[in-house]
Amino acid sequence: MTDFPWHSRFIYGLTGSETNWRTRLPTRPWKRATWAVGGSRTSASGTPAAHVVRRDYNLILPLRLWEAELADLSALLEWAQGAESFLWYPDASESGTRYEVYLESPLAGETWQETRDPSFSRVSEIELTLRRVDGYAWDLEYFE
Repeated sequence: MTDFPWHSRFIYGLTGSETNWRTRLPTRPWKRATWAVGGSRTSASGTPAAHVVRRDYNLILPLRLWEAELADLSALLEWAQGAESFLWYPDASESGTRYEVYLESPLAGETWQETRDPSFSRVSEIELTLRRVDGYAWDLEYFE
């Protein structure tokens, strides 16, 4: 396996019987998305008012997979959609950088479907949305 950067690695499952899965293809650049939980209104006089309960700092991770890896992805999603946390290593070759995360999308009850790369049909892609368990904003850069 060529050792390009950004092969994701996931560790999930019950202690003592964890699954350790490393993607065979590197991910595409991720994106950050921040959602504020709360609400806002504008009064009749035009004065805005808002309340923020919390901010969710999410990372949208576009995973690229060979067709043979879809079973591994399915097992990860089955675990994560149960509101269980798991470890995500953005670069499997760097064991020092890891995050304990929750899956924000696709959630339980949501349909997930991979898309095919039009130029290379053996490769599938799916976007996972991850949120750090500790609630901190993402400080991870794809391009260093």
